[in-house]
Amino acid sequence: MNRLYFGDNLEIMREMESGHIDLICTDPPFNSGRDYNAFFQESKAQEKAFTDIWQWDDRAIESRDDIREKAGADDTYKALDMCLQGYDLVLQKAVSGNKGAMRAYLAFMGPRLAEMHRLLRDTGSIYLHCDPTASHYLKGIMDAIWDQRNNKKNEYFRNEIVWCYTTASTPYIRQFVRCTDTILFYSKGKKWTFNRDDVRIPYKDGAPHGGAKWATDEEELSKWRERKAKEGKIPENWWTIPKIGTSKENLGYPTQKPRALYKRMIEASSNKGMLVMDPFCGCGTTIDAAHTLKRNWIGIDLTIIALDPISKRMSDRHANKANEPLQPHKDYEIIGYPTNMQEVYKLVRNEKKRHDFANWAVTRLGMMPTPDTGDGGKDGIGTVMLWDPDTEKQTTKRIISEVKTGKFTISDVRAFCHTISEQDAIAGVFITLEPETKDMRQIAENMGKFELENNKEYPRFQFWQITDAYFENPSGFLRDNIRLPYDWIIPRKKSERHFDNEQLQLLLEQ
Repeated sequence: MNRLYFGDNLEIMREMESGHIDLICTDPPFNSGRDYNAFFQESKAQEKAFTDIWQWDDRAIESRDDIREKAGADDTYKALDMCLQGYDLVLQKAVSGNKGAMRAYLAFMGPRLAEMHRLLRDTGSIYLHCDPTASHYLKGIMDAIWDQRNNKKNEYFRNEIVWCYTTASTPYIRQFVRCTDTILFYSKGKKWTFNRDDVRIPYKDGAPHGGAKWATDEEELSKWRERKAKEGKIPENWWTIPKIGTSKENLGYPTQKPRALYKRMIEASSNKGMLVMDPFCGCGTTIDAAHTLKRNWIGIDLTIIALDPISKRMSDRHANKANEPLQPHKDYEIIGYPTNMQEVYKLVRNEKKRHDFANWAVTRLGMMPTPDTGDGGKDGIGTVMLWDPDTEKQTTKRIISEVKTGKFTISDVRAFCHTISEQDAIAGVFITLEPETKDMRQIAENMGKFELENNKEYPRFQFWQITDAYFENPSGFLRDNIRLPYDWIIPRKKSERHFDNEQLQLLLEQ
């Protein structure tokens, strides 16, 4: 069954069986926290809050320690560790600024690439989508991992594909306009799937240049050129596929990529029935393309809020054998997303999944999850808009949340009060499984209230206990509560319907 996983893709991939994925097509973060949470129509305040997510902090140090530990018994991690040590010198072992952020980003991406390599079949391939910010660093890591036993040459690197598109410019720019991304194409072994006839494109002038060496006269040569012109040519390693722009495909996500881009990768490097995986599946472009081409698929994403746009997209575009729209939990499996209290408690009991639970709890309310370490005492961030009577303009204020999976104390409540003040948040949401006490409620009341532009007052500190009601209305509860930073994420438009040949034929016959 096709699957969507929600949680840290590193932990999820480490639990998967080695050598069972035929193709990986993925668009990871480009050393940008905003790209990693690209399902939100973010305000400037939210954008600013997350642009510095890549920092050389405890999380990055823990990742490097983990790599070093695994390097003692695993050749792949040994190759990765040696590569990152080299990059430490290139980046001057920086712990701040752009170079420190790059070291942190590589500590994040390195082990994930190592696990992707392990999961691929010996005949499998990977397409890694990146941009000039980090593509050269990522290629170095992939060279080290994919050719770990080969000191003479890089024999598993197939192509550096340049995706070309047009973009808006400015008359005052002092450099060339950036309108390309890089896609790194590697095979796992010396044999790999490449369906050249499935990805051929027309010759620009209608006919191939040159001729067949075996042709003995002009008539034979003419027939050869005519046949080749009909077949088309294998694309070069630069692809001029338009961005989605304002097309029907555009669902309103800032970093959404065109389906045609991923369709070409999947057609070229897999066959029907093969398994395609995207460990950073975002709004579901890879899995949409894979399903369209009758491939099996696995998608992984950190942010559980991605489920709604993915499920709506798949429901809009695809149908099951009964010609009913695809539905999660019925036509494809959802893992890491609780749908009732029993599943909540199961998720909480798994220590490795507790941060996944916190991600679910805050995104269920429309807030953005924070990293699992170094989060400053908060598990989620959102904003509300307030009217400033002095400037007669709207102003953005922060809301934070914290999730407690077990029993909590008055000290925990006081600590969160301090975090609300320290973070300059207008309000805080304390999400719990256990009910609060009378003394805790008094501490919360002492935090006072705030007023939104609807002239209603709301408590600055709110307890939200997870009960069955938590599953009823994802955009908020039916009680007086904080207005959340943005509406529950729903794609702006309905996706264009996909019909396979059989369904299309039925329509034509009606």
